[in-house]
Formats: sequence, structure tokens, C-alpha cells
Amino acid sequence: MDFKTYQKKARETAQYPNLGSNYIYPSLGLVGEAGEVAEKVKKVIRDKNGMFDNESKLGIKKS
Repeated sequence: MDFKTYQKKARETAQYPNLGSNYIYPSLGLVGEAGEVAEKVKKVIRDKNGMFDNESKLGIKKS
């Protein structure tokens, strides 16, 4: 699936309060996703001496 198709399908299922005038809601969603990735990177630094093995990469990819 290309990005344009993804955007189209995502708009069909996305539920945003006050769509078009509420920029805080999707911004918080983005920050939440970034936080999940940051947490996984932190654990790689702490537990694996900063070395990203395949398991670490797959974990981040799934976020």
C-alpha cells in the first residue's frame, strides 16, 4: 500500500473530536507514538549497550 492509499483509508476509520478544528488531539496521538519508540530506544541503550539487534529493530518497527 502506498502512502496516498493509506491516508485515504485512514480517513475512513479515524475518529477525531471536532475534526478540522482540534489540532491538539492528533498532536497528542503523535507524541504518544513517539514516546513508545523513545522508550524502546532507551531500553536498547540501557540493556544492549546501544546495539540494535534484529529483535530491537522489529520491536521499534511494530510501534
